[in-house]
Amino acid sequence: MKTSSPNLLFNPQTKILFVKTSQVMKQKLLLFLMLVSYSLSISAQSSRETIVVTELNSVLFTNGVSARVASTSSNSINIERLRDLVIEVQNSYYFTGGEVKTYGDQPTNLYTDSASLNQVNNSIPLKQNIEIVTIRINNSNEANSPIDLSVFSNFPNLKYIYFLTSVNTTSQNIASKIINYSSRFNIFYKIDKGDSNQ
Repeated sequence: MKTSSPNLLFNPQTKILFVKTSQVMKQKLLLFLMLVSYSLSISAQSSRETIVVTELNSVLFTNGVSARVASTSSNSINIERLRDLVIEVQNSYYFTGGEVKTYGDQPTNLYTDSASLNQVNNSIPLKQNIEIVTIRINNSNEANSPIDLSVFSNFPNLKYIYFLTSVNTTSQNIASKIINYSSRFNIFYKIDKGDSNQ
């Protein structure tokens, strides 16, 4: 004669799930669900792209000697071109307080502040030549506000985003505020409090 041993998850004699399930089986099931939940959260965190924010002078000068090309995790940087864009006088847009001022025929630089950032896309007429955007951070409120880089999605030649801040901050702090990051951007920062010895 055939005897049936009851399944731990389904007991055909009772026709009800989990009625005679042992405490050990419940613990195993709970452990399994916790493991699945943990692994899903790990994969979600690893899918977020790492944002690298570099201090500008550490890129422009290596041991006191300028470098020609450096690389970040996303792409290579033409150091000489970056130096020209940051240090030399360039054709530029200045956009603050809702007002655009243009210097030169085909601006390659855009200077703005974090308060004006949301209006940049609609206010700058010639976006195709812009290679660098310098964003001024003037106070701690601006330093702690989110920075949405999607406003630069219509700037086809934009390679560099440079944060010039008068507030003490770190690369990790800036990176944590950035949303809608694109790997085509190289992001730099510099703390400039306007002191004569900096």
